[in-house]
Amino acid sequence: MTVRRRDAGRPRGAPVVDAVLAAVRAELAERGAEGLSVERVAARAEVNKTSVYRRWPTREALVVAAMEGLLDDLSTDPDHGDVRSDLLALVTPIAELAARPDGAALLRAAVAQGPGEVARLATRRLEAGVRPIPGLAARAAARGQWRPGVDPGQVVLVLVGAIMHRVLLEGADPTGAWLEGVVDLTVTGLLPRPGDD
Repeated sequence: MTVRRRDAGRPRGAPVVDAVLAAVRAELAERGAEGLSVERVAARAEVNKTSVYRRWPTREALVVAAMEGLLDDLSTDPDHGDVRSDLLALVTPIAELAARPDGAALLRAAVAQGPGEVARLATRRLEAGVRPIPGLAARAAARGQWRPGVDPGQVVLVLVGAIMHRVLLEGADPTGAWLEGVVDLTVTGLLPRPGDD
């Protein structure tokens, strides 16, 4: 019996794109960016290799496209009235993505490929995910929960950097009690101290 390929005849478009990007994420999770093969992606997605190259002329373009879908839903603007709860709500989606095999694989790809479109996309999307941090910091400062002079950008680097270290270097889960502990340490560092204005 002959298997009908997803790109045989009409309609084309979304089903092919979805199949290919799912195949890219699976390949990245199994083999990493250095082992990504367009031939295997096409076979896994049951499409012709030319269908892949027509839409994504390079392996980097494939990785970027696969990453875009995963990073779309990171943005949140928590306001629970407590800086710890707000920070935890802000970074939990990032940690949950990084804990997934495909999310971790895409982070590894961004690091492994160095400066380039993959890394720029990851940076832009992570920045979008933590864009509410200045507002969060201002609300916390008004409640007396954010020490003057503490840079919100540095707080983001501490939290996101810790998540990436946990996943990429330790190969461990960055969610749950571990993430709460990192947020607790961060909150300890940004709370006002005696004598602060």
